[in-house]
Amino acid sequence: MATDPIPRRPVPSPPDEPSGLDELGRRIGRAVRALRLGLGWSLGDLARVAGLSKTILGRIERGEGNPSMETLWRLSQALSVPLGTLLSPPERPRTRRIPAREGEPLRAGSGMAAWLVHAEGREHRSEVFELALPAGADQRSEPHLPGTEELIVCLSGRLRVGPDGEEADLRRGDAAWFEADVAHHYAAARDARALCLMLYPSLPGAAGSR
Repeated sequence: MATDPIPRRPVPSPPDEPSGLDELGRRIGRAVRALRLGLGWSLGDLARVAGLSKTILGRIERGEGNPSMETLWRLSQALSVPLGTLLSPPERPRTRRIPAREGEPLRAGSGMAAWLVHAEGREHRSEVFELALPAGADQRSEPHLPGTEELIVCLSGRLRVGPDGEEADLRRGDAAWFEADVAHHYAAARDARALCLMLYPSLPGAAGSR
């Protein structure tokens, strides 16, 4: 006489490993929330100053979605901190190897992608980004914090960078320095790569700042 087979319990699937993009989103969310609370602002306060909806800001603080570079610039300006403050891990070893294009890039509407290479938070903060611009991209940037400077080193392709009306044309190996507390842009005549060194003034509340 045949017997019914013993039913087996389904084996649960292992949880998905968090992606680099997920971790970046959570890191940004934690940083934005901590900075907002440090200012004593409500979610609505920051949303109003940054020109974002409370719904979008709430998603960012929960680590959901993938905020664009333009959105993160708005938040960094509203919070009066450099962009790298929202991206960099809270602690770094004394020596750290930085693999090429480590982590998820920030993406802009123009097609430009940016990878944070280095950020440090001393009295005069500096950040290094690797930029990749497709041919025809023209990334516009609003003024950064007062006193901010940029140094762009062209690694490949051709670039036109700098404040409106005062741009510099760069080929491979060329570099350009400019004051970045005014409107400026990065335009690529052909596919281009560059390193962007951002030099910020003393951060609010830093020792010795005025």
